[in-house]
Amino acid sequence: LTYSSVSAPRRLRFKEHSSNTLLVSWREPKGDFDSYLFLYNSLPGGQQKEIIVSKSDTKVLITDYNPSKDYIISVIAVRGREHSRPLQGRFKAKTAARGESVRRDESEPQRLADPVGPPDDANEISG
Repeated sequence: LTYSSVSAPRRLRFKEHSSNTLLVSWREPKGDFDSYLFLYNSLPGGQQKEIIVSKSDTKVLITDYNPSKDYIISVIAVRGREHSRPLQGRFKAKTAARGESVRRDESEPQRLADPVGPPDDANEISG
């Protein structure tokens, strides 16, 4: 694969369309190309999927989007057998609300664990 003469797409953007669709868009590269190769993979445990996108389109709607996963996206401009460098991005799952509760759960046992050592007044009694 030679990268030299095909310019890469630019400015990857993500927008959650609904709870199960993610819109990914970009700006077309300078110069001549035939089409785009759009690759995406959801983490953890996803399988990479490939979509060929026509030259006139600068967006893909991912319809099997799962908001609890991270998405790794690559957009490549293709001309003949040549590929541009991939425009890559990662869309992180918006699990802020859930993340907060997870953090709270983790910190609660620590808070309970604080007074496990003998309290100060117990020291005084024993001493």
